[in-house]
Amino acid sequence: MFIKRRPKSRSGFTLVEVLMATGAFSLAGVALGSIYLFSTTSFAAMVNYAELDKINRAAMDILSKEIRQAQAVTAATASSLTIINGDGVNVNYSFNSYSGNLLRTVGSSSQVLLSDCTLLSFNLYQRNPVSGTYDIYPAATNNFSQTVKCVSLSWKASRKMPQGNDVSENIQTARVVIRKQH
Repeated sequence: MFIKRRPKSRSGFTLVEVLMATGAFSLAGVALGSIYLFSTTSFAAMVNYAELDKINRAAMDILSKEIRQAQAVTAATASSLTIINGDGVNVNYSFNSYSGNLLRTVGSSSQVLLSDCTLLSFNLYQRNPVSGTYDIYPAATNNFSQTVKCVSLSWKASRKMPQGNDVSENIQTARVVIRKQH
């Protein structure tokens, strides 16, 4: 007696199945790779911005503390300010637009307070009581060292990312009231 056997089923994948699986895994790999690259770039941008913000805040703290304690403003332009600080010492803050540095100069020693700065301005104001309110007004230009009571300063600092063309920017503004003025 002869028994008819079934043919063995062949296990394996067809060419179409292999191509479909390869395509699906390739798309998933490309998606994961682009998510990884986007995440690392975003993290680098956040670190760059946080470092720039930290440096800007430190410079603003030094400037505002010293201006607040100033005895007088002796000279000023849009990009420089000279004060007599609380200890009676002449201090000059000057911005060099070519180097992008804000310098603090006392005597013959200079310190870079801020680098990567693209824009900086100082404005002088006086405070006059008018009908019970305290507003600020532009300082008198003929005798500003006696009338300046408020210094407004603002700057924009920017830094390029280590890789790529992206730029992190930080803008700082403050109005500092001089408290020790005579």
